[in-house]
Amino acid sequence: MKLQTAPRPCHQLVPWTRRPRLNVTASCIKHKASAVGANNPALTLALAASVSLSAFFSDINTVSAAAQTFAVSHHAVAYEQQISSRRPKSNLPSSDEAAALQLLADRDLFTDEAWAGMVKLQQYAKYVESVATKGAEEAPSCEACTANRMMLEKAWQTIANEFYDPSGHFSQAAWAEQLLTVLKSHNGVLHSKQDTYLALHQLVGSLRDKYSAFLEPSAWRRALRRPLPAERNYYAAQFVGVGIQFGGMSSLGGRVVEAPMAESPAEAAGIGKGDRLLEIDDIPCESLTLDETTTLLRGPSGSSVSLLVAPAGPTQRPPRRFDLERRPLPQPAVKDAQLHLPDGRVVQYARVHYFSHETTVALAGLVAEAEAEGQAVAGYVLDLRNDPGGVFEEAVAIASLFEEPTRAVAETVRSGSSMVDVVWRPSILPTSSWPDVMAGPLTSKPLVLLVNGNTASASEVLAGALHDYGRAVLVGERTFGKGVVQYYFPMGDGSGLKLTVAKYLTPHYYDITRSGGLTPDIPCKDFPHGVLTHGTADRCVTSALSYIMTAPSPNPLSYSPLYASTDSDKL
Repeated sequence: MKLQTAPRPCHQLVPWTRRPRLNVTASCIKHKASAVGANNPALTLALAASVSLSAFFSDINTVSAAAQTFAVSHHAVAYEQQISSRRPKSNLPSSDEAAALQLLADRDLFTDEAWAGMVKLQQYAKYVESVATKGAEEAPSCEACTANRMMLEKAWQTIANEFYDPSGHFSQAAWAEQLLTVLKSHNGVLHSKQDTYLALHQLVGSLRDKYSAFLEPSAWRRALRRPLPAERNYYAAQFVGVGIQFGGMSSLGGRVVEAPMAESPAEAAGIGKGDRLLEIDDIPCESLTLDETTTLLRGPSGSSVSLLVAPAGPTQRPPRRFDLERRPLPQPAVKDAQLHLPDGRVVQYARVHYFSHETTVALAGLVAEAEAEGQAVAGYVLDLRNDPGGVFEEAVAIASLFEEPTRAVAETVRSGSSMVDVVWRPSILPTSSWPDVMAGPLTSKPLVLLVNGNTASASEVLAGALHDYGRAVLVGERTFGKGVVQYYFPMGDGSGLKLTVAKYLTPHYYDITRSGGLTPDIPCKDFPHGVLTHGTADRCVTSALSYIMTAPSPNPLSYSPLYASTDSDKL
């Protein structure tokens, strides 16, 4: 996930990240600040929205004439400085306003869908004017009401410009109507910050995208890992527990387990996705909120907690009792081991907990060291089970350890299959951060990727790319199916939006999200036991070892193992 300013300038590098934004969206139509509608906030919103709707949701050429004829403010609702200025008492529009209104009436400039959205926005503008006429926002107790409304409009415009709906159900007209619906639900006036945040939650919630959200200041700081000093101890305590991520309540009873954290006590006990937590220390979960549930699972490191867990699915198997020891949950990015085959060779195993710079450095060094052992190493197993993803660019860089760096790892697609945002190859990564990605693959030996239902996001992108090229075999269960991109957009008051802005396609154009994940070549269901001896390892590791043991010998690579001598702080 990335941090964006909203709206974002054309072709500007994203702050604090290494990802270039190369596409041109509605906010990048070439225009300058203008006095058009300066005294008419509703007209300013309608003008800006007309450009946004037509450019983002349809053919950008349909508004080229509008963009050339009228210079619209860069901010879609950027009339923050006009809070105190009101529309002139005269009902006669200025010459600029008259020309703008005439432009908005030109039906030929818009597609049917864009025009329907435009009509809805004009209804919104009239509603705002009617509220202003009553003086509701000018009451002594409503000093912040206008600014609060503009914050709602800013969020609406950011979503209109940036949101990508992988399901394809997002409608211009419905989204334009939603702005009016939300404001009307508050009688046209947002009196307080609490009212504004409630309206923003309503607005973003209407997208029905489980990955998009409005984040209030405390949640925003947590998402960006920038807690206030008073919050740090609380957040640290969240990571002393048993390592279970929860979903909602089940109709069968109990709270659903979304996933165990990698290397956690819950994972080691075999608690898995879809299981139902029924009791915590004999307290029924039916009587607990989500916050109360997570609070009961936390506690001092080394203390124990008793859980009653029902297995996933419609089964007659009885619930099981687990006595787990709480412990600190952050783990190193990579856990490695060498697994011995019956023929005397070894397989280099690496459990990848998440993707970060530490992961790239560790895997690069691991592969380089293993290759230095020559034919003694028969192949590699990357265990991506319960790996939720992480930094996408690191997954792209890791692909270069096993495949040519000039080959595509993924494409990001925005607003339909015809708009490719970026084709991601290791070779496009900045050499200042990844100086050795052009060294070429470090090995051609057999590679197996272990996956399950909690292998998600960047993990799926890496697995999909290496599988598309025939470079890796997938062993395990169908993956999670999250091939979408989220960016963060600050709202200016400490809160922000987390929005889905694009989806990933694999090199062979496989849609991970729409297809519901990656299908393994060798089905296997088991959880990481932590026992890695051949014959006693979990079934999926055993299947991987059996595949590598019988795989044909690859052609040797000719390469210079630069990673072997690269300092971690330079990679």
